[in-house]
Amino acid sequence: MKYSTGPWVLAKSGISVDAGNIRIRQEAGGTREEREANARLIAAAPDLLAACAEFVRKVECGEARSIRSYRQMKAAIAKAEGGAS
Repeated sequence: MKYSTGPWVLAKSGISVDAGNIRIRQEAGGTREEREANARLIAAAPDLLAACAEFVRKVECGEARSIRSYRQMKAAIAKAEGGAS
C-alpha cells in the first residue's frame, strides 16, 4: 500500500496534517482539543507504522521475543495497510 510521501507534519492550524502534496483536515466533530489530538496521531502514523514493521521484522528474525506485542503490532500494521486486523 502506498501513502503520500512525507514528512507528515502538523499544520499551523493544529487541526490538519500536511502529508506530502495533500492536506488532511478534520473540519468538524469533537472539541478543538480532540481534533488537535487526532491531527497529531495522523501526523505520527507513518512513523508508528515504520516502528511496528521494524519490531515485527525483529521478532520474525529472532531478535525480539515479545509475542503479545508482536501480535498487536502485526494487527496494527494490517489495519494501517488495509488488511484484516
